Amino acid sequence: MTELLGILGPVVIITAIGWLFGRSNVGLHTRTLSTLVLLVATPSLVFHTLVSMDISLTTMGRMASAALACVGVAGCMGFVALKLARARVRLFLPSLILPNSGNLGLPLAALAFGEEGLKLGVSYFFVVALIQYSAGMMIASGSMDPRSFLRQPLLICVLLVIVVTGFDITLPAVVMSTTEILGGMMVPCMLILLGSSLATLDVSDMKAALLVAAGRLVLGLCSAVTVIWLLDFDGVAAGVVFLLAVMPSAIVTYVFAERYQEDARAVAGAVVMSTVVTFAFMPGLIWLALRLGSGDLP
Repeated sequence: MTELLGILGPVVIITAIGWLFGRSNVGLHTRTLSTLVLLVATPSLVFHTLVSMDISLTTMGRMASAALACVGVAGCMGFVALKLARARVRLFLPSLILPNSGNLGLPLAALAFGEEGLKLGVSYFFVVALIQYSAGMMIASGSMDPRSFLRQPLLICVLLVIVVTGFDITLPAVVMSTTEILGGMMVPCMLILLGSSLATLDVSDMKAALLVAAGRLVLGLCSAVTVIWLLDFDGVAAGVVFLLAVMPSAIVTYVFAERYQEDARAVAGAVVMSTVVTFAFMPGLIWLALRLGSGDLP
């Protein structure tokens, strides 16, 4: 229990701080903060983590493949489920299949598994982030502009990591120090943004929100177990894949819905309920991830 509290406690406290900001009249400019996180902090964290922690291209590729497979499995199952339920695919599919691996998943991976967890988590997360801003945006908008994907800072960052790692390039200390400082603000800022967003989103249709929330958790569990088994993951890597795959709906799915859909409030409710439901099961999910990480589960 102490171990679980040590992992979940900081996440809950920092998220609660963000929620208080969202409920107050302080005037936290979330759009500016989220832009800073997206364009500066996230690429810096990904770059510094993958370069400084001596992760091999093979390990990075395995985690990236796991992320792609998890979203793919969840996508196929989610599409079929929405079709059978005669629900709007464009509106709800992104919330069903895209987990909040950044705001919530990375802090939990780092707290649960230390530096190795962060290293593996970042290798998983950057793929999910790229999918969010490519396939996720395409589903919500009904169209796709390849140029928007090619301009993603994360894509450029990962290409630089591959070059630096592949050619064993030694970077100047000033580059590593700068990216470490900038990347250090990503996790707390993401949790504050999560809390602030939850404070301002409303649940307009409780039934639909609960169904999407339950679906996200079930799809996350099914995709995690399937991919861990198919790709033969074990140890900390298995724990990190499981933890990041079962995260609640990504808040960015509401951003897409607000921009491209008429009924964005339905997605807002789904994001809120998905986060609440996942937090309710979080102690059990963390316990399972820790057991997978220690090899106690088959």
